[in-house]
Formats: sequence, C-alpha cells, structure tokens
Amino acid sequence: MSIVWTLVKKELRLVLRDPVALLLLFVLPLLFILVFGLFVGEGFGQKPDNRLRIMFLDLDGGSGLKAGESWSQVVQRDLAETAGIRIEQIERREDAERLIREHKQAALLVFGPNFSERINHCSFLADGLNPFHRDGVYLDKIDVQLWKDEKQPTTAAVIEQVVQVSLLRVILPWMIGRAFERLSDPEFIQLLGDKVNLPVPKQYQFLMRKEKIKLGELLKMASGGNPEEAQVYNKKVGDGVQAALAEQFKKYNLRGKTWASLTKSSEEAREGAEVIQYKDREGTGPLRYGGEHYKYLVPMFVVMFVFFLVLIAGWVFVAERRQGTLRRLQAAPLTRVHILLGKMVPCFALSVGQTLFLLIASRWLFGVRWGPDNWPLAEQLAWLLPVVLCTSLAAMGLALWIASVARSELQVAIYGGLLVLVLAVVGGCVLPREMMPENTQFITLLTPQGWALDAYRELLGGSENYQPNAAILLRSCGVLAALGALSFGLAGWFLRLD
Repeated sequence: MSIVWTLVKKELRLVLRDPVALLLLFVLPLLFILVFGLFVGEGFGQKPDNRLRIMFLDLDGGSGLKAGESWSQVVQRDLAETAGIRIEQIERREDAERLIREHKQAALLVFGPNFSERINHCSFLADGLNPFHRDGVYLDKIDVQLWKDEKQPTTAAVIEQVVQVSLLRVILPWMIGRAFERLSDPEFIQLLGDKVNLPVPKQYQFLMRKEKIKLGELLKMASGGNPEEAQVYNKKVGDGVQAALAEQFKKYNLRGKTWASLTKSSEEAREGAEVIQYKDREGTGPLRYGGEHYKYLVPMFVVMFVFFLVLIAGWVFVAERRQGTLRRLQAAPLTRVHILLGKMVPCFALSVGQTLFLLIASRWLFGVRWGPDNWPLAEQLAWLLPVVLCTSLAAMGLALWIASVARSELQVAIYGGLLVLVLAVVGGCVLPREMMPENTQFITLLTPQGWALDAYRELLGGSENYQPNAAILLRSCGVLAALGALSFGLAGWFLRLD
C-alpha cells in the first residue's frame, strides 16, 4: 500500500498545482444549478397536467343545503367533478393576490363572506334574488369575484366560462326546487284561490247569483267555514298541483335541489375529483430557497458532473502515456493494480469532494433536504455517504476503462464525451424520468446514472415527512459498486503502459 500511497501523493500534488482549475471544478457545477434553477418553474421534473387549473379563495362563512356545508363548498365539489379541471384552494389572500400580480395564475375565484347567504336568497319569487343575466350569473350579486390577469385573457376567459357553468348547475336546481316546494304553501294556495275563477253551471247560477266563482270560495264552501277543514282542502290542492307537475315533467325530479337530483343523473364522484390545498412550490428569496424544482435539479446535476470527471481522469492518464511516464513505471516494482489504484484514488477523492461540496452548498443555498426532518444529521449522513461513494466509484471505474482503451486525448474526448453525454441523457440527468414516456422509463436503469439518480432522489427529493425506501438505496448502491468493480477489472484487462 505504501507504493500506491506514493503514486497517490504524486497525483494529488499535480492536482493542487492549479488551484484555479480546482476551484472552477467545484464552483462551476454549483453556478450551473443556480442559473438553471432561476429559469425553471415549480412544474419542472413533473409531467405537465393536462387539466385546467382553477384556484380559489374561500371566505364564505355561511351554510347551504346541509348543516356545516357552505354553498361555496358545493360549487367547489361541482368544479372538482368536472372533467379536465383541477381545483386548488388558497388559504391566504396575500398568496392569491401575489399569484395574479406575478402572472402565475390567469384567473382566481374568490367566494365572499356573504356567498351562502346570497344563494339562500336566490328565488324565482318576487321577493327573491335574481342572479341571472343573458350570459350567465351576475357574480357581484352573489358576492363572488373573479380576479383576472390582464396578460392572460384567453385562459382567464376559459376559467370564467367554467365557473359560470358550475354556478348555473348549483343555483338553478336550488331555485327550481324551492319554487316547486312553494306550490303547497298556504300563501300560494291563497293566491291561487284568488286568481282562479271557475264558471258556475247555469242550473246553479240562480243560487250563486254569479256566473263565475273563485277557487278560494269553493274551498271555503267545501270546508263549511271550518278553518281546520279549509287547511286540509288547501293542502290537497297544493299536493295535487305538485303531483300534476311532477307527472307532466316526470323525466325530472322537480323537488331535487342539486343538478344530479333534478336531472336524475348519477351522483357518483368522478375519479380524481378533489380539492387540493395550494402549496407554494416556487421557493422564497432571490435564490428561491426551498423551491420544489431543486429536488430534481440537484440530484440530476450532481450525478451529471460526477460522471463528467471521466474526461479529466482520462486526459490525465493518456497524457502520462504520451509523455512516457507510464513506460518508466514499468521499471519500478509495480503491478497494473498498483498503477490503476494510484490513478484512481486521487480522482475518486476529487469526485467525492466535488459531490459533498455540491450537496452541502445545495442544502445551505437551496434548502435541499438530505432526508426526512425527523432524522438526525448523523443518520442522514449515514445514508447519504454510501450513495456518494458508490456513485463516485462507478464514475471513476468508467474513467479508467475509457483511459485504458483510448490512445490519445482526442480519443478520450470522443469515447468519453459521447458515452458520458449519451448516458446522461438516457439516465435522466437532462430530461427527468417522470417526463419520459412510461414505456421507455425503464431504459434509465440500463445506465449507472439512472441507478445513482434513484438513490439520490430517495434522499434528496422527498418531503419533510417522506421516509426513504431503504431497499432502493441498498439496491442502487450495490449496482453502482458492482459497475465500478467491473469497470476497474476491464481497465486492468485492457491497460497498456506503452
């Protein structure tokens, strides 16, 4: 081992001779992550949702059809059950105003504090509230606002039309159901009795002394002036009117106060029909600290730049062959394993150092977690370090294999550059696996980058409560270590010192 250590010290001295290059090797990947992170949004790394997103702020404090359920919640449920719609609730008014101001949402629905009260007053009756106009519903009459971003008029118009349709589906059945119920009210029967005049048969006109008689008078005559009997007859008239209308329009349930009940359609909830709580995934501050996209960017670029060290290691190896240094080593009591280890250990240390620097900087600058919050730092490091070491081992093994095959710096650039770039694309370091077609995602696991990303994403890509899958971590580390050992063996097999 003393022989290997001598070679390692020699390589380390060569590396430390150029501190500027060493600094750039550490800092440039971090700057790349920073710049890239400033230009991508919260949806980076995720498949774009093909549903229209409608966000709302609920200030409604009333109740609707059911106790404890406001009319705003009824509208939200109707929107959520509409195909192609995704509903998100915003808790704070400040967040809602910011989303419109920063052009992150085309339109935002705001239910006012009197929304339920206004809906309860909507009626076809003279003393009721009429919320309708030619193109839909007067939003101001029912205490609803639709905040719009003037720079996104098309999407805002689509959202407005969807909201109008949902409001119609909620308000119209409620008003029809209330009107139908009023047909049996004493006030309506009294009005009906005063307005309906029935012709008196000629043989009875001399008794009535009139040709027409009001329905109310007939009911009063039938009850014999008994108020209780009069109520019974009035109720029978009301029930009869309701029954006749129900029979006439039997395809509909006029007593129903919801769209599903009115149209006698299924009330089964549509798949995925739920109201999602809005969460700010953009991060805070000029660096967007804690942004959701860094969970994808940091693992991707950490793995990518680890494997780009393949080129540097290959160039150094080939340069020494060209300068005759490797040939002179043949005169020393060294084996191929000694030479390979002497070259690999410094590059391996450089790779591990670069990775740890990026991870520490990402934790400090971008708020990237190393595991769930309930893990102490020692436990986080205990899981993270094996991933770092195994990834660097696979990368450096690949570097030595390429260096053992290449005969010149140009060949290193061609073999290593193309191989590393192709593996980075296929492995998910350029396009996240989640954005690839489902039938091709398995291809990422044909590359060491894919296995490294699996492990890093388990630790770096979860929420504060996500418990990483230990099986995935151990399996990924095992595959990476095996690939590193295999590459090291192939490098020893193909190595030529002359």
